[in-house]
Amino acid sequence: MPDREALKTAKFQALKYLAYRDRSTKEMTLYLGKKSHSPNVIEKTLQYLTEKNYLNDPRFAMEWGRWRVESKKFGKIRLHHELSAKGVASNIITATLEVLYHSNPEKDLALACANKKLATLHDLQPEKKTRRLAQYLQRRGFSADIIYETLRASAMKGGEE
Repeated sequence: MPDREALKTAKFQALKYLAYRDRSTKEMTLYLGKKSHSPNVIEKTLQYLTEKNYLNDPRFAMEWGRWRVESKKFGKIRLHHELSAKGVASNIITATLEVLYHSNPEKDLALACANKKLATLHDLQPEKKTRRLAQYLQRRGFSADIIYETLRASAMKGGEE
């Protein structure tokens, strides 16, 4: 049985950490570990947070994903990588991506990113502009198929190629 004071301190620190934004179970585990809590105290704290629904990986994945898709316009690959790095289970990631990209089609997101980026690439030669745009979209987490489709669409719109 963990020490009462240690458990109380861990719960307080965990709730304070959650006050900023939702966290994944892995993030919370790492945070409490950095605060030098014993594995037993960490386990009891995680159990308490989960019971109170303060810690909920599916909800975290959906909120994190929604923010990254709507404000940053990230593609599936990038979002999958981020959620995976935050310790979210692959079945939760798959379900989250399905929901998010159903309401925000990746093609539309990629086109919006491309149009915004093209405004900054106006003084470049067409080949260089296309290469930079493709690299940008790749960093944003879009698949090769969507990148090529977006490049074609933006080239037709811009009258290049």
